[in-house]
Amino acid sequence: MMNTEQYREHIEYTFNAFCKIVLYHAALDTYKKIRRKQQFEVSLDYLREFDFEPVTTTDEYFVKYNMPTTFTVCGKSVIVGSEQLAAALLRLPEKRREVLFLRYYLGYSDTEICQICGISRSAVFRRRKVALRLLRKEMEALEDEK
Repeated sequence: MMNTEQYREHIEYTFNAFCKIVLYHAALDTYKKIRRKQQFEVSLDYLREFDFEPVTTTDEYFVKYNMPTTFTVCGKSVIVGSEQLAAALLRLPEKRREVLFLRYYLGYSDTEICQICGISRSAVFRRRKVALRLLRKEMEALEDEK
């Protein structure tokens, strides 16, 4: 075997040359990719010539409504942004309205609602079912008024 110092040096130089060639070609590939991308890119300075809408936006959630309707359910505030929905909810009986808020706005399950209200789970289901039916009728009535 050729384990001489000269042979080791030759292997080291060969490996260094190989690494340099690999890095050189990797850099060439990267430059080619960048050049290809630049063909399809447009400078933002060019886009300034056109009159575009502003890039920012503002939150208009509470601006749309002069005063959003706030309900208090079990010590928690529930904000209803839709005036039509708030009007329809105000026409519902309080117990049925409370079950709807606990379920759909505060995210409680029927089991949790029955513990909060002190009624059976089936009563919660019936109240919610009837409340949704009444709410649908009230929404339709309000829609017809407009």
